[in-house]
Amino acid sequence: MSDPLNVGEGEREIVRIFALDLPRDQAKAIANQQKSNGAPPPLAQMLGLDQLDFDHVEVFQARDLTGVGLSGYIIEGLGVDAETVGDDATALDAETGSVVVLHAAAFLGRAVTLEPAAPLRFLGRYTLAEAERTKLAPPSPRSPVSETRDPTPETVLRPPARGPRTLVLIALLAAALLVLAAAFLFGGPG
Repeated sequence: MSDPLNVGEGEREIVRIFALDLPRDQAKAIANQQKSNGAPPPLAQMLGLDQLDFDHVEVFQARDLTGVGLSGYIIEGLGVDAETVGDDATALDAETGSVVVLHAAAFLGRAVTLEPAAPLRFLGRYTLAEAERTKLAPPSPRSPVSETRDPTPETVLRPPARGPRTLVLIALLAAALLVLAAAFLFGGPG
């Protein structure tokens, strides 16, 4: 495996996780601070970069992931291949402070070498599960892949939302229970 801090040109389907060893308020302020007076944003500077696409950067508190943990969040929430997390899961779940998730698109398609400086601490580089399946399965001859079509970062980096499907199932279950309750209360032998 190559150096996990080297970002390839046009890289996709990779997330890098860093701890941001600062109090919550300071971490939030750094995450929201954009260029000022021509200087790169503080988070970009901490990575040794001059710019980042903040639409593909997440900063949050690992302790807020109660019951899921950081490893669960990146596997279930981001769609990271569980095998790439492997033995790192315990260390990831031990994090309780501020965490920075950098999606590949945050680097604007450029080849860069990250040079994290304190208070950033590198935790790992992980591949999205969909990327692994795509590498293993060639395109079907019935549905040719256009070489000019470039998937949007949102399509590549975000797993499909499951929220609406869950809400519909809950609503159907509630409706079924109401029908059964009504039948029991009003449909008994007279």
